[in-house]
Amino acid sequence: MDGPEIRNRIIEKLLRKRVVGSHKKRVDTVTNWLPSHAQGRGEQLIREMITDPNVPVEAYGGSRDNVRLASVESAVEYLKRHDGNVPFGFD
Repeated sequence: MDGPEIRNRIIEKLLRKRVVGSHKKRVDTVTNWLPSHAQGRGEQLIREMITDPNVPVEAYGGSRDNVRLASVESAVEYLKRHDGNVPFGFD
């Protein structure tokens, strides 16, 4: 898996599990959703995505280890722009 594919997979999973608003997940939990060979790179990409204003993933809470989507709409737009799979019911 390459970088853009991992980014799309992370956002797809966060969207499918509705990790928005007060619902948050730890970075470790999110990386465990990826195949084992992509987990190390996935953690690096999550940390990069948190600081990128063009990606709908944001850090949440006092700890930088919690992430969530900025909004459902921005996640759907991101996936459409980057040829990701929008989960059923969100399109």
